[in-house]
Amino acid sequence: MQSKRKKISYEMTILPPLETLIPDDHRLRKMNRVLDLSFVHDEVRDRYCEDNGRPSIDPEVVLRLFLLQAIEGIRSVRELMREVQVNLAYRWFIGYRVDEPLPDHSTLSRALDRFGDEVFDKLFSRSVSQCQVSGLIEGRVLHVDATTIRADLDANKVCHPGSPDADARFGRFGDGSKRPGYKQQTVVDDGSRVVLGISVTAANGADERALVKMVDEASERMEAKPEAVCADGAYSSGRNQAEMERRGIQLVSPPQPEPYGSGGFAVGRFDYDESRDQFVCPAGVTLKYAGDVSGEPGKRRYRAAREECAGCRLKVHCTKAPQRQVVVGKYHGALQRLRVQSKTESFRRLYRARAPVIEGIFAEGKQWHGLGRAWRRGLAKMRIQCLLIAAVLNFKRLIAVFWTIFTPFRGEFSIRIRLSIIGALITALFARSSNQTIIPVLIL
Repeated sequence: MQSKRKKISYEMTILPPLETLIPDDHRLRKMNRVLDLSFVHDEVRDRYCEDNGRPSIDPEVVLRLFLLQAIEGIRSVRELMREVQVNLAYRWFIGYRVDEPLPDHSTLSRALDRFGDEVFDKLFSRSVSQCQVSGLIEGRVLHVDATTIRADLDANKVCHPGSPDADARFGRFGDGSKRPGYKQQTVVDDGSRVVLGISVTAANGADERALVKMVDEASERMEAKPEAVCADGAYSSGRNQAEMERRGIQLVSPPQPEPYGSGGFAVGRFDYDESRDQFVCPAGVTLKYAGDVSGEPGKRRYRAAREECAGCRLKVHCTKAPQRQVVVGKYHGALQRLRVQSKTESFRRLYRARAPVIEGIFAEGKQWHGLGRAWRRGLAKMRIQCLLIAAVLNFKRLIAVFWTIFTPFRGEFSIRIRLSIIGALITALFARSSNQTIIPVLIL
């Protein structure tokens, strides 16, 4: 029988509690189960006056609103608050009733200035810690890469006096274009795809300089050093290789081809004796250190004696100058070892695994969580955005484990799967009880 719905009448209606309206499998309910913001009040206490002024918005509510912006990929605070106004799940997530007035968008912006990036750095660090405690992070192989983020700025205002974003710079984007933006460098665990560290700079920042510090910070968070660090060719400097060697970590980054120098024989044809800091040419002549290259920090010059080159039978193939010289970087020996390692199958196998992991992280952040474009202006606020999104990505990894174990399954086959998972965890728990190891994911 055909029916027609009556027009809505606006008489008084008693609504059930918001808690009963949010489905058990809603993404915000899942997020809320792994979210612990108990640290926020103590973290920001010194940013508020204790005995004067109007009561503030609850700092936890502020953080939940900014997390909501990252979860949903909402570009502006104004748009965020318009969505919270009409979305019951959003109101439930921040703990507001249906009839409760929401904070003004300008108040949120001021709270962001008040908090600074330290609070959000703490949130990100806690997301890594939760993943670590829950046994998610393998820590054996790490991937490092950078992605550019479009600044909220016209190209003709970059570096101009009075620019609304004084920190943005031109950078190269994936489509080959140069646009104003920022650069986020990221460290990701290979096995779990948990983000272990980020570094945010202007878009013209050099990639290779950040690697050592980021790997050290990730190792500190994991309380263990990785076996290998995979990165693209932008990170394959001799300095990075030397620093990774010093830490006992394999750098998996395709090195640049060997330079030819000032003659016919490539530098690779010269044997380098690192202990004596000298080269030996194909004819057996020694090239000794002759000083640094003026205007090129880190470049070193090695030169053969003029009289030895004069009568050399290979001189015609080597150089037209009176004597052969070689110019290399300070870490030439380490770079040569990296070139040798890059030809091994184990190196190639590790490098092939890099792109699906790290590029997948960037794609997820940009497509779903707003990493593609800056929400606000300035380096500090860009860093806050990146920290929020990285924390959300980590909480999603945590949710996946939590939900797999504890979400009710349907059907006899699903019940068997559930019992097998829990049984395996219990078995692992007792098997490792001798060293007091606990599987914390069981108590999330």
